[in-house]
Amino acid sequence: MEQPDLNIKPDGFADVHLPGPAVRLRTSQVEPLGRVLTRAFYNNAGVTYILPDPDVRRAALAWFFSSVGIRTSRLCGEVYTTANVDGGALWIRPGVDLSIRHAVRTEMLSLPFRLDRSSIARWHNVTGYLETVRRSVADKLIWYLFAFGMDPSRTEKAAPGSLLDPVLAEADWDLRHCYVETFDEKDLPFYRQRGFQINSAGQIPNGGPDFWTLVRPPREIRDPGSQFGFGKLARQRGIPFE
Repeated sequence: MEQPDLNIKPDGFADVHLPGPAVRLRTSQVEPLGRVLTRAFYNNAGVTYILPDPDVRRAALAWFFSSVGIRTSRLCGEVYTTANVDGGALWIRPGVDLSIRHAVRTEMLSLPFRLDRSSIARWHNVTGYLETVRRSVADKLIWYLFAFGMDPSRTEKAAPGSLLDPVLAEADWDLRHCYVETFDEKDLPFYRQRGFQINSAGQIPNGGPDFWTLVRPPREIRDPGSQFGFGKLARQRGIPFE
């Protein structure tokens, strides 16, 4: 069982930081989640390839998550975090014909600084190639997990898998596949535990990083009332499940 994180204050009292289950993101949590995901993706191999300069990388990530990533996911999918905003899962729902690359292009004028041409070229290289791979291996009727990360300082205390549970449960209910990409081979065991299977692997052209794509087929629902989220989904849809 996970232990609470105690922060002892000078007055002798303690702030208790309890890891919790996933909750749908509230407006007041948008900025804190943006900061958490900026830290989580700072050393991501795909991001460091696109943005090798550390200061530019930090600023660009903060802009991306606050102006594009979280907002797009709230409008076109789901965003889950924890009560303490230890991390976040950003999803695009099935049937939405929208690429993150297109979303970034539409918001590029709000970028508070200018990116050099080589960084823009590398960004087009990575996002364009991954988009091509995704369209070749998965149809549009999938849940696309395009960003998922935990605060690096909270990794040992938090329960990252719980952030995926609500959408995985809905995908099982609706018989939808889920799709994710990763640049880190160490992520593969975690995704396998959640039911994902490696679909393809390769390297981004022109000296880019290695990547893996994973697909999770829907799982059979044998006792929907006892599974995470299924009772709630059934009640919402007026379906008896007991």
